[in-house]
Amino acid sequence: MTATEPGVATRPGPEAGAELERALTVDSQGRPDFARQLAHQFPLDAIDRSDYARLRVWPPRQPAAAILHAAGGTLMPAGDPAAAEALAAAVEQSGWRVLVGPAELGEGILEWLGRGLFRRRVASRQQRFMVATEPVDVPPLGGLRLARHDDLEALTDMACQLHVEDRMGPPISRSGRASVRARLRHSISRQSTWVVESRGQAVAKVDLALCSPRRGAQIAGVYVCPAWRAQGLAAAAVAAITARLLADGLLGVTLHVRADNERARGAYERAGFVDRGAWTLAIH
Repeated sequence: MTATEPGVATRPGPEAGAELERALTVDSQGRPDFARQLAHQFPLDAIDRSDYARLRVWPPRQPAAAILHAAGGTLMPAGDPAAAEALAAAVEQSGWRVLVGPAELGEGILEWLGRGLFRRRVASRQQRFMVATEPVDVPPLGGLRLARHDDLEALTDMACQLHVEDRMGPPISRSGRASVRARLRHSISRQSTWVVESRGQAVAKVDLALCSPRRGAQIAGVYVCPAWRAQGLAAAAVAAITARLLADGLLGVTLHVRADNERARGAYERAGFVDRGAWTLAIH
């Protein structure tokens, strides 16, 4: 890879935040680039909320890239791949757990993290970044509704099982389960989790990791209980939720999925999502 220019990633203020917003939303000709905006929706949402404390940008005065310290030790890089060295230094100081973002920048950061006599290359895998900007016609899905607090235990079970099935790590411990439960309780309160119900039981779930009127939404945490698979529930639920979000005027809906998960990728394609390129996901 090409070495970066000297410098370190720093916390931005409003002026640098405005410069970063421009860098992440326009093309080389200065024209609005909606695909670029959707790929960088999380850092842009942080800028919208003046949440500069969780951002580190490079270079400091006219930022072309950034890394967002999101919830749960997740880092989200965005922007110019030439920032990899500077952003890697910020990653080393962060106590991170997961790094996810566009592949060229993400892999560059991991390469810099792997340099040095006593360092080891962090394992990573390829994700596919998928985007929907138009709804698709799907048959009405009975039982789709916002999650309620009486769904919490079933949702926690699904999230813990998804963690294992999606190869994010070993089974979640009892203390880890408490953290998952707390996160889902918060998501239910924010009306950011949907379930498919059958006979009074939640049998599938879909979370919204982001829902911004300006920056669009991102779907995450899609899970269907084993006994209900191969019936099209995931595609139907994701399509229905996406249609509602787009009808509310959002720019687009995104998600990322393991590159080798062909069944899930096919479901999302049926739900109207288009593959927009490679992302990298690394687990520390």
